[in-house]
Amino acid sequence: MRQTATAFLLAVVFAFTGCSGGSGDTDAEPGAGPAARTPSATPGRLRPVWGPRLEAATGTRGEGTSACRMPSSDACAGYARAVMKVVAGLEDAIEKSGRAYPKARAQIARMKAAQAAYVAGGCHGDVTADDPNSRCHGVVAVTIGASTLDVTLLTDEAGLRAHGREPKGAVSGGA
Repeated sequence: MRQTATAFLLAVVFAFTGCSGGSGDTDAEPGAGPAARTPSATPGRLRPVWGPRLEAATGTRGEGTSACRMPSSDACAGYARAVMKVVAGLEDAIEKSGRAYPKARAQIARMKAAQAAYVAGGCHGDVTADDPNSRCHGVVAVTIGASTLDVTLLTDEAGLRAHGREPKGAVSGGA
């Protein structure tokens, strides 16, 4: 049931975010890739900058989520660390923006809780973490959360535009 729910959530997330063609290089270091690209046409909006960084951290084809099917693995721990490093930067950017981003903040809180439980549970390197009944599988909330957070940023920013709260100089229209 949990795997079915996870697969369904991934399908929904990919339907909203679109699937990247990517390079197909699954051996790349988590977090490497399009993070260096920074769109200059959208000052004041966070999603155009942080969306690609989140995607790069978890893998353009969901490699992070796949790796975390085995929570004890080095790959899972690496993806979780990479995602949370990007999330920390995003959280700082949200603070500096002075805007609410309520849904993004709630998603970040869920991801932080999942990461804390993963670390506190000693999941990395513990073969019992791979048991389907292990609580360590909650780490997938970090990797799936990155895709969800990308969509959540878009939703929060759409709300800002709809209520006339978009920052001065921000470009309206597609992200």
